[in-house]
Amino acid sequence: MSKLTRREREKKVRKNEMILAAEKLFSEKNYNEVTMNEIAKESEFTKRTLYQYFPSKEDIYFAVTLEGFKNLYNYCQKALSKGDTGFNKIYHVCLAYYDFYKNNPKIFKLMTYIGYVKRNRGKSISYKEFRKFDTFMFNQLSELIKIGQKDGTIRPNIDPKKTTYTLIFLITGFFQQLSQSGESFTEFISMSEKVFTEFSLDLLLSSISIL
Repeated sequence: MSKLTRREREKKVRKNEMILAAEKLFSEKNYNEVTMNEIAKESEFTKRTLYQYFPSKEDIYFAVTLEGFKNLYNYCQKALSKGDTGFNKIYHVCLAYYDFYKNNPKIFKLMTYIGYVKRNRGKSISYKEFRKFDTFMFNQLSELIKIGQKDGTIRPNIDPKKTTYTLIFLITGFFQQLSQSGESFTEFISMSEKVFTEFSLDLLLSSISIL
């Protein structure tokens, strides 16, 4: 891999500063309330310079969330070594998702807003990069299901692709709901958030296990 030129390094630094500024503003205010003018001011660049890197607010939003998903992926990768079967690896990946959610509440909240952000597919380079990484993560989880089917820990009669879609949908929805009302709910049922999360994940993942 060739080394970056000085100009390329400078552009990368500028871009990262813009992303950090956008993340700060998106975390402090409602996404719809943030403007490109504010992001430019926060990052200490002109609006013209900002638009050279990001053609729209949607584009920079996906750049922010992409960094969040990359961080989540790192959590999951570290968790894989804790499992010795396909099923156990998936279970520890789910627990890693919980750790990420607890340690990164601001970026997690932004990541759950994806469904509400208009996608300018034709112009948004960041969206295309996000979709590419999202597909990569999807394929990684699907492969874990196949591994579990081969080692006899996951039901052989379920479709890996459909199961992956379902797990992602349910687990993402669970943590999104947990972030909104988890504290009051777990207090009501007299259970710690961690214990409730582990119980819920056990219940969900038992649907794919043959043990």
